[in-house]
Amino acid sequence: MSKICIFDENKNCSNCNECNLCELNNNRACDNCGKCLQLEGYDVKAIKIDEVFEDKKQNTTFKNYNEKINIEDFSDFDLEEDSEDNYDDSLEEVSSGYIDALDDENNWSYLEDIDKIKELLENGEDISSLGSEVFPGLISLKNPKNN
Repeated sequence: MSKICIFDENKNCSNCNECNLCELNNNRACDNCGKCLQLEGYDVKAIKIDEVFEDKKQNTTFKNYNEKINIEDFSDFDLEEDSEDNYDDSLEEVSSGYIDALDDENNWSYLEDIDKIKELLENGEDISSLGSEVFPGLISLKNPKNN
């Protein structure tokens, strides 16, 4: 299969060597200095390459990539055949320890339900002494039990 030209994807490579010429000076071959990239705004000094593997013999990191995996090595992940009842029981155990403060109805009060605040809002009075507006429409009140 022939290579495709990097300048025209509809054309096969004709080995014209235009891709090996320097973009800044067409009379010389590209030496990968990176000056053309700097003109386009790329910081070539930020690119760090530790090493390049050109040969499979040099590649020691992935030397056993063709080695077959033994499924028994992963025995910790074996799952028992649980019935749905056992699953539901374990789910209840896990969820019983979890309390979401936002879902608890005792942690939330509507301003209209608190008589004193409802009167202040209807009269247009300042309620900054009772709490602070955290976000527009969300007012965090000081604990009314302490007042």
